[in-house]
Amino acid sequence: MTRRRSALAALLFSLSLGASALAQPSSAFSDAERRSLLAGELVRRDQARTEGRYQLFGGASWIRIRAPIDRVWATVRDPNIYPRLIPSLARVRVVERDGDEVVLLMHHEYAIAATDYHARMTFDEAEHTVRFELDRRRPSEVRAGRGFLSLSAYRGDTIVAWGMLADVGAGAIQQVFGPFLNDWLLKPPRCLRDEVEPGRVNEC
Repeated sequence: MTRRRSALAALLFSLSLGASALAQPSSAFSDAERRSLLAGELVRRDQARTEGRYQLFGGASWIRIRAPIDRVWATVRDPNIYPRLIPSLARVRVVERDGDEVVLLMHHEYAIAATDYHARMTFDEAEHTVRFELDRRRPSEVRAGRGFLSLSAYRGDTIVAWGMLADVGAGAIQQVFGPFLNDWLLKPPRCLRDEVEPGRVNEC
C-alpha cells in the first residue's frame, strides 16, 4: 500500500470510529462505501435502538465536499444557515451564547405538524468539530437527542462525518415526521455539500 493510500485508510478508519462512539459498532468503511465517499456521494448507516425509556433513531453519515475545510467550517458555525442544512427546520434562534457553547431554539415545520426544542452545541475550533444535545433545562417537544459533526481535510477538500440519535416522541409529530425521519436525520452532510460546493443546488 502506498503512503497516500495508507493516509487515506487511516483517515477513513478514524471517521468510522468517531461515528461508532455515538451510534454503532466500530467498523471500517467497506470498499463500496469508500468508493462512494470519495466520489462525493452520501454514505449512511442507519440505526434504531432503545436506551432506557427512549426509542432512538438515526445513525451516521459521511460525505466529501469539494471545498476547503475553512469554508465548510464557516458555514457550520453560522446558525442562520441551519434551515438550509437541516430538513424541515424552519427557524432557529440563539438564546444563549457562552464562548464556544451556544443554545439554539429550533423550530421544525412539515405539513400540519410543528415542533420546538432547544439544542446545546459545543464548538471545537481546533478540531473542526461540533457536538450537540437536547438542552433538558429548557422546554422541548422532543424526548431525547444528541450528535456531532466533524470535518477532516482531504486533498484540499473536506470530509464530513455526522452522527445523530433522536427520539421525537409519539402522537402527531411522529405520525407526520415519522415516515421521513430516518432519511432526514442523516441528510445534513448532503445539504452541507449542496450549500457549499460551487455549482450545486441546495434543495434541502
